[in-house]
Amino acid sequence: MHIVFYSTSDVFEAEEKIKEAGIECKIVPTPVTDKAYCGVCIQINEYDVTKVLNGMEFQIVD
Repeated sequence: MHIVFYSTSDVFEAEEKIKEAGIECKIVPTPVTDKAYCGVCIQINEYDVTKVLNGMEFQIVD
């Protein structure tokens, strides 16, 4: 699963929050061709990160 954001700074902020929650993740190129998203996203295994990323604007893409 990929978590996409509108800005690169949001990606790095989310990565920090996810890792602090003990969830493995990595930053990868965004698989979406929609120009509304930035060029990188976070890839994680199936996991509900809604509570971890509370207050952030993101989209989950399979």
